[in-house]
Amino acid sequence: MRMKSIDIFYADDDEDDMMFFNDAVDQIKNSSKNQVFLHLHMNGESLIENLKKNKSNNGVAFLDINMPLKNGFEFLKDIRNEPEIQNFPVIMYSTSSNPVNVEQCQKLGADLYVVKPSNFNDLVRMISDFIQMDWKNHKSNPANFLYKR
Repeated sequence: MRMKSIDIFYADDDEDDMMFFNDAVDQIKNSSKNQVFLHLHMNGESLIENLKKNKSNNGVAFLDINMPLKNGFEFLKDIRNEPEIQNFPVIMYSTSSNPVNVEQCQKLGADLYVVKPSNFNDLVRMISDFIQMDWKNHKSNPANFLYKR
């Protein structure tokens, strides 16, 4: 069986959150049969540029909502308006489960909404779930939009 590779793109302005996420992906890499590549970005602009440049056909993007200058909602709109990356799976990633934010992300075309886990093992489990998903056939709907484990 051929080894699969997956690209994870993550944009967040909080360095502690980025380190936490990076450590979780490192743990997954060590136990995964697949190749996992993590692309970290301090803002959505560089994430969008990297998505366009990378042309990954097996990947997922995590987009923090609360970022300075331009927030995750605006970057999600930008991604959905870019023909070459508009179908790329995007998971909105936030500390808040505010129903207004969840609904707005769904309307803007996000694939899923996740509340950031505070526990390392929960984060590892959550990322592992997402890298095993069949994103090409994933259909988002109100019942499964807010990720719960």
